Amino acid sequence: MSLQVIKELKDRVEKAEEKVKTAEDVIAQVKKEYEDNIAELKKEFEERKAAYAAGLVAKDPDAVARAKKDGANLYLKSIILGKPVTEFKEFKQISQIVEKAIKPDDVTDWLGEEFSKQILDKLNPELKVEGLFQKLRFPANVSQYSFPALIDNSKAYLIAPDEDAIKSAIGAAKITYETKRLKTLIGVTDQANQETVTALADVVKQRLVTSLAKGSEEAIVLGKDKDDGYDSNDVREAFTGLMKLARDASQTYDNGGQDITAKAINEARKLMGVYGMNVTDLAIICDFKTAYDMLELPEVVTVEKFGSDATIVKGEIGKLWGMPIIVSGFMSNGNEGRFTTDGEDKESSDATHRALLVVNRNYFGVADRGQIGIEVQRNAVSSTNLYVGFRDVDFKNMAVGATPVAAVVNID
Repeated sequence: MSLQVIKELKDRVEKAEEKVKTAEDVIAQVKKEYEDNIAELKKEFEERKAAYAAGLVAKDPDAVARAKKDGANLYLKSIILGKPVTEFKEFKQISQIVEKAIKPDDVTDWLGEEFSKQILDKLNPELKVEGLFQKLRFPANVSQYSFPALIDNSKAYLIAPDEDAIKSAIGAAKITYETKRLKTLIGVTDQANQETVTALADVVKQRLVTSLAKGSEEAIVLGKDKDDGYDSNDVREAFTGLMKLARDASQTYDNGGQDITAKAINEARKLMGVYGMNVTDLAIICDFKTAYDMLELPEVVTVEKFGSDATIVKGEIGKLWGMPIIVSGFMSNGNEGRFTTDGEDKESSDATHRALLVVNRNYFGVADRGQIGIEVQRNAVSSTNLYVGFRDVDFKNMAVGATPVAAVVNID
């Protein structure tokens, strides 16, 4: 091959390399312009999205409240239909408002939290017995927590200036709460679809609230009040209830099968000692019939006569000397005839007698993790979806060496 031919080939290679370089430069430029354009489009999209959400909030002051309600319903809908929330068309608009007005770390997580909050808002007014007592809020990720025990603080101490007053007077007593999971089971035939899910969601929410409220009340009133115990999954096994505490402390007054009287309630207060003295600290828990009988007592003032300045407790129907009267269906004798006496006859089948509790509200506490959860389990055999709602809670007597509750039993 001649030198001339070699030179020509070399020139052609160099020109080809220049063309390749030029093409690469052009591609790089186009790519940069394309990426810049995409970035601008994304920025414009986010700005318009934010403006849209802001406009919705600005034009409609109820937009955020509606987004919260719709978000909670969307979360439940996703549970019922078994689909991610992002697959529903309303997710986009809800997320736009939420991201602008509330700015959560994650909208999907926020939907579950908002659902829990709204169910709690509906549940709390239904917790008539639980609502009597102070609420101890646990962090969501903590199931056990200890608090200093309460003692009679009316006593004075002689303590030298250099002594630790807290150590001398209080000691190291503590009450440890460990939340138990109360569950409610809602069975629904497997027919849910986009058309029926809204009505079904309302049913599930109402049953969830009603069942959890009843579970809490039954456990607080009757927890562990059976000599041979309840079934392991019975809600009454969750914690020691007020009737059990009164019986174990022999703080039950036998009314002898007579109608309820103010004197009988005073006898129960006497059994509580110092814890029964201050009527503003006490509450009465009874069944419907006993409540109606109490309304006929001259010492009882009904709600409509309280006056506008009176403090009314949830579920209160009247006051006896300032003690709110709270009605509980679990104080009726539909519980194995348990309210005849505090002795061997407490398992009697006699279904004509009832009981009443007098409780010092300041010496009991309810530990609550502040969350309502729901999950679904499918039964393929019966073509049924089982919606499982749950709440983590505990109930404890916080007094040291004392039982701040008494019962009147054997009420006609």
